[in-house]
Amino acid sequence: MKIRKTFLMLSLTSSLFACISDDVLTNEDIKTQNISSKVVANILFDNDIDETASYNIRKDGYVVIQFDSSVSEKTYTKVVNQLRSNSSVPGVWAEQSGLEVCSLR
Repeated sequence: MKIRKTFLMLSLTSSLFACISDDVLTNEDIKTQNISSKVVANILFDNDIDETASYNIRKDGYVVIQFDSSVSEKTYTKVVNQLRSNSSVPGVWAEQSGLEVCSLR
């Protein structure tokens, strides 16, 4: 029983450290995320879809954005193109209703 407890504790401890090391952000990562986030927020607001899109910024500034089904193809294409043309955003993955939209060709 004692061996099993020790093994379990070691497994949990190493899993915890593995998770922590993957999620550590440097000050540079945080700065990069903040810059990309500001760009995305402004573009969504300017296109009046700040309440119908959600996004996540990876630590390298890459944007993952999901549009609500109410957002038209014309609008989300415009927004994705604006994001991709901004030099502060290194890349964009966009989806709507679980499907990729505006894929790179």
